[in-house]
Amino acid sequence: MTPDEQRQPPAERTGEIEHGVDAGEHLEFIEWVEANPDEAKLEFRASGVTEDVANRTAATIGEWALGGEEMGMDREHTLEFGLPPELEDAMGYQEPTDRYEAVEGTLAGLTACINGTVVFNAIRDGIEIDDVTTTVRAPIDLRMLFGIHDVDRAHEMYGELEIDVEVAGDLTEAEKGAVREYYNRSPVYNLVTMEHPNRPKVDFSTPA
Repeated sequence: MTPDEQRQPPAERTGEIEHGVDAGEHLEFIEWVEANPDEAKLEFRASGVTEDVANRTAATIGEWALGGEEMGMDREHTLEFGLPPELEDAMGYQEPTDRYEAVEGTLAGLTACINGTVVFNAIRDGIEIDDVTTTVRAPIDLRMLFGIHDVDRAHEMYGELEIDVEVAGDLTEAEKGAVREYYNRSPVYNLVTMEHPNRPKVDFSTPA
């Protein structure tokens, strides 16, 4: 039986708890998204402010929007970015401090999004999985960052991303085939692997 054939309507799965989620309510939410695509559009945001030490930033996450309506006014999460102490020491930092690097933060977000995407779609398709572990590696060439290469060589900065997704569970071959394609639905996977035309706006201010 394929996932499409075994999928049940929301009413039949209400009260069925999978991975801490009521499957029926989850399916109802998906149906709401399908019926109301504009109202279901999300906008997530982050803001980062430099600290006194180079390459250290305090980034904050808080408000977000759903269908144009502001949400999360009481949320405030702070992420402190920097470098591993060995790099800071080699680069002349006077007081090396261990923080996670911005690329590591991005990769961590990618693992979380792929994991969530696999679990969400397994619930939708009625596939029983135990857990998911995603590991990501990104080889980086720093020459463009430090002005050794010009920006026209940006495509050379990264080697191929290595993404390993391990799914635990007793799955049929048809279910395995479905699960193998779930990562393609991950918002962060598509954010980091597809082109998204943009033009950053750079403004200037004078200190008071």
